[in-house]
Parts: sequence; structure tokens; C-alpha cells
Amino acid sequence: MHARGKRQRGFSLIELLTVMLVITILAAWAVLGTGSFSTASKANAAMGMVVTQLRQARQIAITSRRNVLVTVTPPNKIQLAIETLPGEAAAAPLPPMYLNDNATDGMQFTTFSLPDTPMGFGNAQAINFTSSTGAAGGLFVLFTASGCFVGTTAASNFSAVGNSNLVNASIFIGKPGDVRTARAVTVLGGTGRVRSFWWDGVQWDE
Repeated sequence: MHARGKRQRGFSLIELLTVMLVITILAAWAVLGTGSFSTASKANAAMGMVVTQLRQARQIAITSRRNVLVTVTPPNKIQLAIETLPGEAAAAPLPPMYLNDNATDGMQFTTFSLPDTPMGFGNAQAINFTSSTGAAGGLFVLFTASGCFVGTTAASNFSAVGNSNLVNASIFIGKPGDVRTARAVTVLGGTGRVRSFWWDGVQWDE
């Protein structure tokens, strides 16, 4: 007498629909999570580019013993220019850099309704250059051969006034209207130290 095999039971329609629903929900979460991660990555990349440009400008100023002008232009441009000494041929201009390589959905220099950074250099506007005398706005800034960050009178004027014109800076970055992308970069005038911060939903973290 041969033993009969057990009948194989297939999936019911309800079970198949349930599995498909679970897969759809998981896929949706994955897509939403990827979008959020991509936006955060762009914000971090934009902040990192500004930090790199500022630190590079300071290093060039110190090693080459000449001033390096820093121009930050809304919505997303930053450019460095190296001083040409008397009798020297003008150096080729450094190419401008753009947040997120100027992508249409890239970050911008923008303000948010948030507290100031722990450095307290000002957050009334996206690009804050404040001199030691308290004057704000209208300043052109550069790194000196000593590594200080100072103000000068015009974009074409590399002559810094010295330590009496030290400038503290705060630059805010993000996607307008999306506080999750809020990032900030600060520069301490006396030392030229560059620091970066990101908003965690409650406070600025470094």
C-alpha cells in the first residue's frame, strides 16, 4: 500500500494581497527615507564646501604670505582671490564655487527662524560679517598672512586695516523653507578658525 503525500496548500488571495500591501508600504518608506537622506546629504555637502573654501583661503594666505579675499554672493556662490604683490603678474583668478555645484535643487545661503549659533555672531541675514566695532553689513572680508579674518573697504582692496578691523562671520545655508536642512558656518576673526553647525530640531550641534 503506497502512502499518499499530503496535499500542498497554496496561498489564498487574501494572503497574497496582504503580502503585496506590506511590500508596498516598505517600498514607500524606503523611497521617503531615501529622499530625506538625499536632502540632508546635499545640505551637508553644501556646508562642507563652504568650510573647505574658507579653510583653503586661510591656508593659502598663511603659506603664500599674502591676503586672500573671500566673496560670498547669494544665492549660492563663493569665490577666492589671491593678492598680487607689486611687480608681479596678475595670477589667474580662482574659479568660483557653487553650493551643490549649482544644481537646480541645491542649497542656498538662506535664513531660518532659529536661534543664533553658539558663537553668537548674528543671524539677522544669511551672510553676517560683523567687525569688532559692531558694524555689520557692507563689509568685504579676507584672510591675512597671520590667519586672521578682517574687513576691507572694497572688493578690489586687499589692504586690510589690521587687528582693529577683525571680522566675525556666520553664514547660514539650507533649502529655503525646510528647517531640516539648516546648516551654519562661522569664522572667528582673531584666529580665522572655521566651525560648522547643523540644526538637530532643537539646537545647533557641531
